[in-house]
Amino acid sequence: MSSDPRRGLIVALVVAALCATWFAGLVVGDAWLATRLGMNRHAITFLVIVAAVMATATALVFARLAAVRDELLAGRRVLGRWTVDAATWNAVAPAALEEDASERRSALVAVLIFLLLGFGGFALFDPEVAPGMIGVGVVVAIAVTAAALLGARVQRAHWRLTSGEVIVGDRGLLVNGVLHVWALPLSRLLGARLLTHPRALVVTYGWFSRSGRQDVEVILPVPPTAWRTAGEVVSALAEASGRHAPSTRSHGPPEYAAAPDGPDPTFRSDAPDRSPPSRGEPP
Repeated sequence: MSSDPRRGLIVALVVAALCATWFAGLVVGDAWLATRLGMNRHAITFLVIVAAVMATATALVFARLAAVRDELLAGRRVLGRWTVDAATWNAVAPAALEEDASERRSALVAVLIFLLLGFGGFALFDPEVAPGMIGVGVVVAIAVTAAALLGARVQRAHWRLTSGEVIVGDRGLLVNGVLHVWALPLSRLLGARLLTHPRALVVTYGWFSRSGRQDVEVILPVPPTAWRTAGEVVSALAEASGRHAPSTRSHGPPEYAAAPDGPDPTFRSDAPDRSPPSRGEPP
C-alpha cells in the first residue's frame, strides 16, 4: 500500500466505536429499543457484533502495518537500504508493467468468459429470466472490468519513480513509498532471489485468504553500487525466516536470469519458481 496505514487504522477504530454505541444503547435503553424495534433489535445486534469483530481485526492489521512502516523509516530492523537512480528504475519498470498488464488481461478474459458461460447458460435454459440474467451478467462484467482497470492504474502509479528509496527489513519492505508486510497473521515470507539483466531483488511473500494462498512477488531495482548489499539482504532474509539458502539457483529467460556472481543469491522455501515474476499488493 502507498498510503499511510494510520488512515485505515483510524477508520477501523471509528467503526468499532460506533458499534460500541449500539451496545451502550442496549444497556441503557433496552426497553425503549424493544418498544421501537421489537425483535428486529436482535438482528441488528448480530450485524453490529459482526461489524465490531471485523473492525477490530482490521484495526489490528493496520496497526501492524503502521508499526512496520515506522520501524523501516526509522532504520530499525532494517536489513538493507539503497536509492535507485532513474536509469536503473527505467531498466526494470517497462518489463514489470508489461508482464503485469499481460497477466491482468489473461485473468480478465478468463473471468469474462466464465460470466458469459454462466449467465448465458441460465438465460438459454430459462428464457423467461433471460433479460434479468443478462442484465446481472452485464453489471458484473462492468464491475470486474472497472476493477481490472483500477488495478492497472494503481500498478502504474506504483512504478512511477518518486523517491526511489528501497528499504528492506525482516518484517516488510518499502519500495518507492509502497509498503509490503509479511509479518501478519496467516502471512509469511516465502523467498528472495537476485536477478540480473536488469539487476533486481525479488522478494516473495504470501498470505491465506478464503480462496487459498495468494503469493506476491515484489521487484526491487538494484543499482550497481547496491548489488553487494542486495546479496546480503537475501542471506539475511533466509536467516530471519529460519531457513537455509539452497545450493540451486533460480532459472529464467535472459532478461530475468539469476545473478552469476557473488555469494549464492537465492533463498526459496516452497514458493513456485516463476520468471519473470508477477507483481502484486496485500487486501
